Amino acid sequence: METDFAVASVGTTEAAVLEIVREVLARPGLGLDDDVFDNGATSLSFVLVLARINRDLHVTVSAAALAGVATPRNIAVCAGLAPADSKGA
Repeated sequence: METDFAVASVGTTEAAVLEIVREVLARPGLGLDDDVFDNGATSLSFVLVLARINRDLHVTVSAAALAGVATPRNIAVCAGLAPADSKGA
């Protein structure tokens, strides 16, 4: 698990994704490389995580884009590569 100090040193996309995942899962100590499913995520909560990320960051990230690696860091990488959501632009 990472401390909030560690979050301050990561990129803004990673920090935003990590905050969303922590809020949805109610896991304030979750780190960037922690698997969300190993930390209490269900398929429904994971869909909620992706929906919040897509809405708040104006991107379109799907579960398929993660290639089976469901960590906040990988979600952030996919969000960084995702095309902008035309609704938020």
